[in-house]
Amino acid sequence: MIQRIPFIDKLSMALLLLAPILGIYGNPDGWSYDTLLTLPLSFFYFLYYFSSKGSVVDSKNPLSEGLALYFIYWGVILAVFALKLPLIVIQAYLAFFLFYATFHLSAFVKMYKLFALLCIGLFIAQEITYYVTGVRISGFLSFLPSYSGFSASDMAMINAEALRSSSFFSEPAHFAQFLLPLFAIELYYDNKRYHFVYAALIGGTLLLLRSGNGIVGMAAILMFAFSYFKHKSKKTKWIMMLLFVFVVALAGFYYLNSEMGESIIGRQAELSSHYEGGSRSGFLRVWRGFYVFDDYNVIEKIIGCPNEKVQLNHVTASGMLMVSKAELYFNAFQKILLNTGFIGVAIFVYVIVRLWRGNSICGKAILCSLIALSFVAAIYMSFIMILHLVLAQSMKRENDKIIK
Repeated sequence: MIQRIPFIDKLSMALLLLAPILGIYGNPDGWSYDTLLTLPLSFFYFLYYFSSKGSVVDSKNPLSEGLALYFIYWGVILAVFALKLPLIVIQAYLAFFLFYATFHLSAFVKMYKLFALLCIGLFIAQEITYYVTGVRISGFLSFLPSYSGFSASDMAMINAEALRSSSFFSEPAHFAQFLLPLFAIELYYDNKRYHFVYAALIGGTLLLLRSGNGIVGMAAILMFAFSYFKHKSKKTKWIMMLLFVFVVALAGFYYLNSEMGESIIGRQAELSSHYEGGSRSGFLRVWRGFYVFDDYNVIEKIIGCPNEKVQLNHVTASGMLMVSKAELYFNAFQKILLNTGFIGVAIFVYVIVRLWRGNSICGKAILCSLIALSFVAAIYMSFIMILHLVLAQSMKRENDKIIK
């Protein structure tokens, strides 16, 4: 049994929470801070993990069942197609390994909640200042260099004049992705006295963000409410269920009929390939990857094509061009499909199915949120994907102990 290092465990869990924000900062010609901090820590912890057990053969991989197989498959075909060392695969694997191997569910939830409350506090302050002065408080940390290459003053101005608040995050969608697992935790896992109050606060923030990612993820999580109340032994569970449905329905009705709701509904037109109102970002995020995949030959469709130069050729041939430096921007499902083909998708489905079976309601809700986001957001191998997967696995392990 490996000797855990409490400081490293806490540091890695804090890093998992901070990484979605740290990615905004760094050297434009080098690495962002999330990678700069994660990569060396994950490399040395990987060496420590296996050397401490004395035998690599006898060591148990902490990743979800099947996930290591996906990394092996992705790395092999990348090496074969691109004829180079699969460094990006190694880097992703080490990050997953670090966070899986050092994760403590109860300690992480406490850190997660405190950090989320801090982010929500800034978000509320941004909303208040905007409605009072017309300018938002910037969440950009001006003492850190911007990874995008903009100056600190430019980034502060961009944040202050943004159409929507996003706290410390680069955009509302990223903040929404970060909050979704905690929303599920406060609804279905946390049994403390005010957990529904926290869930309402997070849910309200997700609505105020006016992010399609947030709405889709919330809908996926709320689908498990009936199962949650059904398993409650209290005599008042039916009253609680009806009250919950009433509150959600009332909030949904007022939200959809508000200015914020109308803006969300109006943006759905962007999902159409025939939209002529300006931005086609919705269509490009959700659908363009399928058009690119359709241009693949049969072999590429089956085993995938992780070579970026070849992928760019398919993007051009399919007519699915995007803005500069975002030509390879695809949602997570399409990224799996394009990089590793039907075989890669099958492996990932196996990972999700194994996590789903025997999991708690909260674990399943988090997985469902991940699945929903995978069809609308570019979270492939991101810290947000790790956050969802490692929480789902921890929920399953805890549920297994309860059943036993």
